[in-house]
Amino acid sequence: MLEYTKRYFSVLLLPVLLLSASGLLAQTQEDCVAQGVLKAKGSKPLAEIRQKCASALQKSVGGTETQWMDCLRLRALSADDTATADSLKAECEGVIERGQLIPERVVQSRTTESNPYVITPLRQNYILPYTYNRNPNQDPYQVDEQEPMMNEEAKLQLSIMVPLTYGDVFTANDGLYFGFTLRSFWQVYNHDISAPFRETNYRPEVFYQLPLPIESRNGAWYGRVGLEHESNGRSQLLSRSWNRAYVAVGYLRPNWALGIQPWYRFPEDKKPDDGDPSTPPPPDGDDNPDIEDFMGHYEITGAYRWDKMEFAGLFRRNFDEGHGAIELGLSFPLWGRLRGYAQYFDGYGESLIDYNHRNQRFGIGVLLTDLL
Repeated sequence: MLEYTKRYFSVLLLPVLLLSASGLLAQTQEDCVAQGVLKAKGSKPLAEIRQKCASALQKSVGGTETQWMDCLRLRALSADDTATADSLKAECEGVIERGQLIPERVVQSRTTESNPYVITPLRQNYILPYTYNRNPNQDPYQVDEQEPMMNEEAKLQLSIMVPLTYGDVFTANDGLYFGFTLRSFWQVYNHDISAPFRETNYRPEVFYQLPLPIESRNGAWYGRVGLEHESNGRSQLLSRSWNRAYVAVGYLRPNWALGIQPWYRFPEDKKPDDGDPSTPPPPDGDDNPDIEDFMGHYEITGAYRWDKMEFAGLFRRNFDEGHGAIELGLSFPLWGRLRGYAQYFDGYGESLIDYNHRNQRFGIGVLLTDLL
């Protein structure tokens, strides 16, 4: 079996070595172009070299040789120092025999984790300079006797993840991570109240992620277990927060993904009431005891890539209470790494301050990192 594995691996790897030697295939488009420049005649246009590399790389996507290289690249990053070349080849042979395709998103994320000059995204990163909310939530801000919040505002989200482990923990290609997501709503057009940031939510989390050993043709199953805290960092009447434990399961294909994440909210003590409505509530206790009535107990997310456009969706529902939310997004090429992004949200919980208020919002802007 071992000799068969060696011969099988050598036969599969031969096309990769030949293509690499000719400058037609490399790990990245940049590597291919660099090799092409070194081998090309001085008068050869750069555009021709780039086109040749793009065509070669596109043809290789999904091929067996690419699956081998993706698998070996991941094992090179996370395998224990005691692992042998034969054991790594055998692992990757098993992956290919089961038809498990390692999605490009996973490969790229893992390869950037050890790069000190790159921040790995967790969720989408975007800036929507203009959004229109059909029904802004005015009630929380009446305590400050502010002017009404405008329908128009900006919305932005920044989301990153950092590995806490750099090798296998319990199984191949698993890992422990710290994640942080910030989402802000900015009344940038409301000059009557000095254009404040109306609401900002902070969402730190720690989670363990692993590939699930489920046979799948041209796809991969992943699992995640985590703990997270989410708060708006406010005090007294504007304070909102909760703590959750979650388990997530997702399935990834080259052009689509689907995941479900149920959670359990850690209960908090009821906020004491002194009976005097003129005094603010004490800082201790639950700021939003009915948040699950509106946010539910799970979330379903999905993404689908068609040509150069990508569609994203989010769904929550508490069927007992009849509350939930849906979010739809569409991204498309804009310029360079920037992508245009249009987003629609309808429901509860777009932000913590609006957890019990229904928003209907449409926004347009730019997206830095997508889901696929």
